[in-house]
Amino acid sequence: MREAVTPESVTPEQPVIYASGLVLPVSGPAIRDGAVLVRDGRISSIGTISDLERDNPNAEVRRFPRQTIVPGAVNVHAHLGFRRGDGPEGGPFSKWLAALIERLPEKEAWTAEAARNSAREAVEAGTTFMAESSPYGECLPQLAESGMVGTVYAEFFPHDIGDGTPEEAVNFIFEEARKLREGLPERVDCAVSVHSTYTVDPESSRLAARRSREMGWRLAVHISESPEEVEFVRNGTGGLTAIFGSNEWGGTGLSPVLYAENIELLSPGTIAAHLATEVSEEDIGVLARTGTAAAHCPRSNDFLDCGVSPVPRMIERGVRVGIGTDGLWSSPSLNVFEEALFAVDLHGFDGATGLELATIGGARALGVGDETGSLEAGKWADLAVVDVAPSGSEPERQILEAAADGGVVATVAGGRLIYNRDEG
Repeated sequence: MREAVTPESVTPEQPVIYASGLVLPVSGPAIRDGAVLVRDGRISSIGTISDLERDNPNAEVRRFPRQTIVPGAVNVHAHLGFRRGDGPEGGPFSKWLAALIERLPEKEAWTAEAARNSAREAVEAGTTFMAESSPYGECLPQLAESGMVGTVYAEFFPHDIGDGTPEEAVNFIFEEARKLREGLPERVDCAVSVHSTYTVDPESSRLAARRSREMGWRLAVHISESPEEVEFVRNGTGGLTAIFGSNEWGGTGLSPVLYAENIELLSPGTIAAHLATEVSEEDIGVLARTGTAAAHCPRSNDFLDCGVSPVPRMIERGVRVGIGTDGLWSSPSLNVFEEALFAVDLHGFDGATGLELATIGGARALGVGDETGSLEAGKWADLAVVDVAPSGSEPERQILEAAADGGVVATVAGGRLIYNRDEG
């Protein structure tokens, strides 16, 4: 991969105009020969190149005349600590997971390098904001140094912590997250993830969710990802009953979504990943009523034989949905635009819906829609430059196709140029 343009390569306080043949804000109409004026890391104004240059004669101008500027991609669920090319075979899910666990000891030696490479891949694919989940927050340093912004959700596994009491496990992970939050770059943060319904016991889950809400932190969790999870939660049987040690709380007679509601995991601050298997109308109603957001990872779901998430119905019912890539042992890339294009074809969406899911939809799902996800004055200057000059009735589809095919030429986060293919 090419070396990154360092985040310090453009001083945030210096007014900069990013100009291109087309600016597509997502939240408003496209602007031909458009430009974005950036001051102090935020978007000061958007308009035509001629108007912004005339009104800001001292601004530096970065020109991309044959490209399109769009909001940076928002990845609502990723795992950075995996590398391409040597992952376990695909589904069924429990077989894949068993192979992953077996390789954890060897993985320790290369996780940091994998996370650094994955973060670089995401940046080069136009990602500016990421919600990353990793055991005990181990991939936070790599996200923080990448130039992207976002939150790393520290996963915890109570059976690994002390004597395994819920209080001890929850106190431990929140103290670890508190330490990890110290000295981070602006807009980079750490919170807690209740890994899943089958790895974290009910009381630890409940305590962690309550603590997150008390502290004003968001919470990440895998829910209803696989048939095996549904079987474990509902019947207490199947391939996940002993895969993470002793977990004897299955057999509730409930779906994973209803079970998650019962143990207080669901709230407007929760981002639920996958929701791929047997998600019923009742489940969708619970997600909508509790305000829980969904991270849609369709390629991972497909690879692991987990089913198709009912995303169109979720959107119709008012559930906030964004796009996640998962990690490189379950998905072919960390490219959110490529993932969104897969979702477009899977669900029959138009290109505009796909681009929204990859940008402002993800930002809203993570509760940062007022700060990023679209190109609007006052928001952070998080944007991607795509090597396409779309024409015709569906420019958004053409942009997704170009970005999915390696067509991102520059990525800007908080006004900083963190990737430029032409200067790398």
